[in-house]
Amino acid sequence: MVAFPIMPWISFVVEWENALLSEGDRSAAMLQALCQQTTELATKLGKRSDGTDSQPLFELLVVHDEVEFSENELAVLLKRCVGDARDILEWRLVPTRDSGYFKNKDLGAREAHGEFIIFLDSDVVPEQNWLEELLAGLENPAVEIIAGSAYIEPVGLVGKVFALTWFFPLRSEDGPMRLVDSFFANNLAMRTVFYRQHPFPDLEGTSRGSCIVLASSLAEANIPMHQSPRARVSHPAPNGFGHVSKRALAQGRDRLFRERNYGSHRSASWLASCARLARHWGGSAWKICTRFHRVDLNPLLIPAAVAVAWYYYLLYWTGETMSHLGLSAIRKVRV
Repeated sequence: MVAFPIMPWISFVVEWENALLSEGDRSAAMLQALCQQTTELATKLGKRSDGTDSQPLFELLVVHDEVEFSENELAVLLKRCVGDARDILEWRLVPTRDSGYFKNKDLGAREAHGEFIIFLDSDVVPEQNWLEELLAGLENPAVEIIAGSAYIEPVGLVGKVFALTWFFPLRSEDGPMRLVDSFFANNLAMRTVFYRQHPFPDLEGTSRGSCIVLASSLAEANIPMHQSPRARVSHPAPNGFGHVSKRALAQGRDRLFRERNYGSHRSASWLASCARLARHWGGSAWKICTRFHRVDLNPLLIPAAVAVAWYYYLLYWTGETMSHLGLSAIRKVRV
């Protein structure tokens, strides 16, 4: 095994915007899992064939809004969760101001020094062996981009509803690396040179959706995208009534933006928005009624679960409708 370079091998880019809404100590749990797995991997790979130590180096870039978060408090958290491994996982804070989710990711990626970039969200918690599974695919030099698998933790009624009906699939089964036509940005690895050539596009006026547009452009260019089903992270459901409502409104607004700019005139019409509402209502009810056992949902709670899903997608449609009407209030919703 050759010696690892002095420069970092892997750059982890973590946006700290989702930490505003995540519950409990999820961000600390993410940092602790990252510290543990980088340390384990460094130990595993740290012996060269001649018996001398040559550990790989990792860097962690935490991109945070300097108004929303105290740099001192973040530094205390990072020292508590990562401090003992700093000779392996070198962390630094990247302050910004009112930049948003994908802009934070792009800012961190532009400051990364590693051969590979791994994008990880501040509210996801990696499962055991997540890092090794994600990096295994990049051993093939033909693989430029590989996504892990994210799923909603089915905890509580809202968690179970979103695990069944939101855009994340249920927890994936084990399997080999496979080709995909889309990916999420909360659990994603790229070669740094490749990302600099194919960054997340700036979709001004939206909160999410940049990864969808990027995946579409890569597919049009016939660039293969891969996923490792075993590289899993858990994601929380929207936290509380306010977050559920804002997330739905923002998702509807962002959907209409993509349809207007990357879809067709027909898919961007108000009738198409109504058709999406009907599909969301029908699809969510069907998933809850046929898959409730997969998240241990009490059958007696099926009507309540459907009501939660329908409420969410009604607000999703409201976000689209407000955008159709050009109401300025919807442009200010941020998640």
